[in-house]
Amino acid sequence: MKLGNKAVAALLIAALALPAGAVSAALPQQSEKRESAIYPEDAGKHHGEFRHHEGEGHKRLREAHKRQMMNEAAAYFGISTKGKSEEQLIGEIRSMKTKQPEKWALFKKEMRAKRMAKLKAFAAAQGIKTEGMDERQLREELRKLHREGKLKQPVHPTAPAASTAPAASAVPEANSRP
Repeated sequence: MKLGNKAVAALLIAALALPAGAVSAALPQQSEKRESAIYPEDAGKHHGEFRHHEGEGHKRLREAHKRQMMNEAAAYFGISTKGKSEEQLIGEIRSMKTKQPEKWALFKKEMRAKRMAKLKAFAAAQGIKTEGMDERQLREELRKLHREGKLKQPVHPTAPAASTAPAASAVPEANSRP
């Protein structure tokens, strides 16, 4: 069925004249029961929330990393972070970046060195010899281990080390007799 220009214009005007609720009521509705029964809102989160680039877990990690980097840059430039919003902090860091480009270049260099040290430590824990390798080569070796399924999970430094014996005290106790 072919509609003329006048018919299309009339339909468009009629659609614009309807209230928003009438338009949504006219459209076919999906069953709410189907949505909640077949696709519960937290289904699958335990499998892929960190793997998928849009997962909530990955988003939280990105946001935490962004806050950490902003705090490090603010501390490097001597900017106070107390009571400031994220936008204010970004604006102040950008202004310091333009005012002091040589200091910004030094900051970036230090951050690269810090990232490289972390990468080398992780690669060494995986059994990769890191001498003479640059960042690209280390990452490629780690990807290779990952593809082969041989990549070990990192041990977080905040986790207490597992030990079976209590730590020996260097200071002798006052009440103990030889």
